[in-house]
Amino acid sequence: MKKIICSCLLLAAVLTGCVSEIIRKNDDRYLQPGALDPILTGYYDAYRFNFLGKYQITHQWPLPARACKYRSLPTLGRDKDRYKGEIFAVEDIYEIDGSTWHPQPPWNFDRFVRPTYKVQIPEFDVAGKKTGRMLEKEETGLEPVCFEAWVGTSHTLILRLHKRDLATWKGMWSEYNPSGKWAQKQVNGIHWWALENEEKDLQLTGTGGWFQSWLAPIGNTGYTLTIQLGANKQSLQHPQAHANFQAMFRHLIESVKIEEIKP
Repeated sequence: MKKIICSCLLLAAVLTGCVSEIIRKNDDRYLQPGALDPILTGYYDAYRFNFLGKYQITHQWPLPARACKYRSLPTLGRDKDRYKGEIFAVEDIYEIDGSTWHPQPPWNFDRFVRPTYKVQIPEFDVAGKKTGRMLEKEETGLEPVCFEAWVGTSHTLILRLHKRDLATWKGMWSEYNPSGKWAQKQVNGIHWWALENEEKDLQLTGTGGWFQSWLAPIGNTGYTLTIQLGANKQSLQHPQAHANFQAMFRHLIESVKIEEIKP
């Protein structure tokens, strides 16, 4: 019995070490010279989609994350290569009866864009067998469409596409982040609202945290695109990486296009 316990503990230690090594290597990959250089656009994937039949939206996201949750298809055949940027054709995003969808076959996108969504789940009896009836379960939505975290440097990147107007967003963020300062900024014809924190005001612990948070309304659709770079005091201990992440964040902002679809 003792041998089994010891073996299990040893296995757990090995697995923990492996996971830590994987995280370290992922972080180190982004700390290589030039890996976050915004000029090297091959280090970014591009996503392009028609939105509500009114706008074509384009944005980029860094490699090798590929953590965006759209339903999409690669167009260059590079999706298996972690070091070459891919262009993804995202299925149209549209609304029907108060919900947001991807088509063919319909896939409900509400969990990314609305505060709550309801799902149908099968009911089970005490023996664990399905009763044949379905139960309605309400779950919290508003998941990020794209998310990535770097534990080694305590940075995060988040992109959201929410059915939430600009005034509501600004009120919520001001409440959550009273030390941040708002400013209007225009980049490539897009009017952004930026909530920014000075480095002296960054939180002490936890991966990410309030640092750079940008909002752009998508026309008069009631939807807003947000991109955030999270950092904390620990991030400042990696000054070169911190500078590179800020350059990458600027590149992501500059990559956004919201173009009206002409009839």
